[in-house]
Amino acid sequence: MKTLTLFFTYGTSLEDWAKNGSIDREINVYKKFLNHFDKIYFITYGKNDSEYADKFPKDIVILPKKININNALYSLLIPFAYKKELKESDWLKTNQMMGSWSAVLAKLFFRKKLALRAGYTESLCNRKYSMKIIINIIERISYKLADVPIITTREQADYLKNEYGTENINVVPNGIDLDIFKKPTEKTCEENPTKFLFVGRLNKEKNLLNMVRAFSGIANVNLKIIGKGELKDEIIKLSRECGIRLEIVDSIPNSLLPQIYGEADIYIQPSLYEGNPKTILEAMACGRPIIASNVSGINNLITHKKNGYLCEINSDSIKKAVLAMISDGSLRRILGSNARKYMEDNYDLNRLVKKEMELYEKNI
Repeated sequence: MKTLTLFFTYGTSLEDWAKNGSIDREINVYKKFLNHFDKIYFITYGKNDSEYADKFPKDIVILPKKININNALYSLLIPFAYKKELKESDWLKTNQMMGSWSAVLAKLFFRKKLALRAGYTESLCNRKYSMKIIINIIERISYKLADVPIITTREQADYLKNEYGTENINVVPNGIDLDIFKKPTEKTCEENPTKFLFVGRLNKEKNLLNMVRAFSGIANVNLKIIGKGELKDEIIKLSRECGIRLEIVDSIPNSLLPQIYGEADIYIQPSLYEGNPKTILEAMACGRPIIASNVSGINNLITHKKNGYLCEINSDSIKKAVLAMISDGSLRRILGSNARKYMEDNYDLNRLVKKEMELYEKNI
């Protein structure tokens, strides 16, 4: 029996996935992996996560937080808490770099193969100097010991090679289920007002205050934001000052997002930086024209005026992009169509799961 054990990101529980609306998406991904494994264990940080078991196929087994201690200490004890399950596993896998040390310890103790996957590179994020030193140490050790290191973009792979000498890094982007996220029926007429959409965390990295400022003085637009975070109150206050019609929805199940993307005229995400942003990928799969910032993690996805519209991170540049897209319905249709085609060619989930499995097979 082939068994895969997934180590959740440090501190993350199934309850977190349920609250942020991502649980359906993640379940769907690992259903695909069940075509290659007989059983999958999920090691999580939620003590009550077994309550979500009925959402999963019977061959995905939840291993909740077993000991009522702080997460830092628990992350070091996971290999002992689930010794039996880890011994029977063929492959261990991480969801992100944070928390990877649990999987590294399990690999060393039980001599298992480790697929070290990270959606984004922690050391590239803006952090305090002391924290960055710790992250650099974690990344260096983890990549050195991984059997199959995986990152989502070539740019991050080049950075890791230069920073740590990681030669065997593999690039496997975030896959999108193109049967779920697909182009909606075309609208029969241009609607007024123009509907803009953003989906994601309401934090500084997403550059949302500059995004809101960009809409100031633009008539006949609605802005919908789906997500939670520390900037919510500030975003609402600024939108009122700028006279913007804004709707904020805390979170919705991922299964409802295709409909939400389809209702939008334009998807916008002017982040300060990204890894391999799933929300932009989902919006592109739904054939939405995209406005996004010309930064690492985005400009490798979007070619300006070909499959999206790139802007700089300041509000004036964002406003220029917004006005250009509002005024040119033909451009929006071309960008949306090209975005969908780009996703079909590069981000099909089934194809990318198969690619990851081929990496495992080469390292048996």
